Amino acid sequence: MTRTAVIIVSWNSREDLESCLASLGNNIPGDVEILVVDNGSTDGTPDMVSEKFPKVRLFPRKENLGFARANNLACSHTRAEYLFILNPDTVVRKGALETLTAFLDRTPDAGLAAPLLIDEKGFILPSAFRFPGIGNYWTEHSILLPVLEKVRKRKRPGDEKGNRGVRELDWATGAAFMVRRSALEGEPLFDERFFMYSEDADLCRRLANRDRKRHLIPSALVMHIHRGSSRQARFRTIFHLFRSLDMYHGKHKGPVERFFLRASICMDMLIRIFILTLFPGKQKVRQDHRERKRAYREIVRRLNPFRLLFNRNKG
Repeated sequence: MTRTAVIIVSWNSREDLESCLASLGNNIPGDVEILVVDNGSTDGTPDMVSEKFPKVRLFPRKENLGFARANNLACSHTRAEYLFILNPDTVVRKGALETLTAFLDRTPDAGLAAPLLIDEKGFILPSAFRFPGIGNYWTEHSILLPVLEKVRKRKRPGDEKGNRGVRELDWATGAAFMVRRSALEGEPLFDERFFMYSEDADLCRRLANRDRKRHLIPSALVMHIHRGSSRQARFRTIFHLFRSLDMYHGKHKGPVERFFLRASICMDMLIRIFILTLFPGKQKVRQDHRERKRAYREIVRRLNPFRLLFNRNKG
């Protein structure tokens, strides 16, 4: 019986997926199962997988099911105990899967183990976070984030502080982590109400509610190229990012905190709109800026905090 299954959800990420699957073929044991769900790609992804990686179990869909639903589909087609959720724009380094599997084997109270993510230059990427809340919205999601990232000193895994040992975390990004199926206690892997984004934080919150710990394993390395399909649909990506954050608060927080979260989001969006209006940028980026502004306006419309005062179940 296969103990570990690698699950990849792809949408118009042919080149990245090919590199990802090639890295898996070179760096994982032969008893690991690989499943790919293609969310209605139009770039020839299914044909590429079928032709170049015939051992991969491929599930081509005619429509975009979203990240959560597509992962759940793959989970329903494997009985593996360990599920390694992986983005297509990643490259798995040698020994990473074995390290994560071995950790879960010897740590029965752990529900999830996440590798250390690095970029193409070898610098550590943020991958472990505090649970979403008002206190960390402005530092982890707002327009201030690019500035804060420049202030933070980037480290490589070999740096003394960057190579700390195994440590607990609140939640890990869905770009790469391994979850123990039995820790879900019969529930689906992801809540399918989240089309994309925040489903990883929701999963980790549910594991925490069951006293299942989540850990970052720095000795397991995955390179995250982070140029994936999200950039191909700017409006949808931005909208779902903040909409899903609001959904998370609606599920796990009280109405007061959700109100102030929405107020923070709307204030943040208005600042972004003002800046893009004041500085439209060069011609080559103006279409992207228009898509961003359209998304920001829709978020302000949909996440108006005062709507919660009239109908808490709406929106």
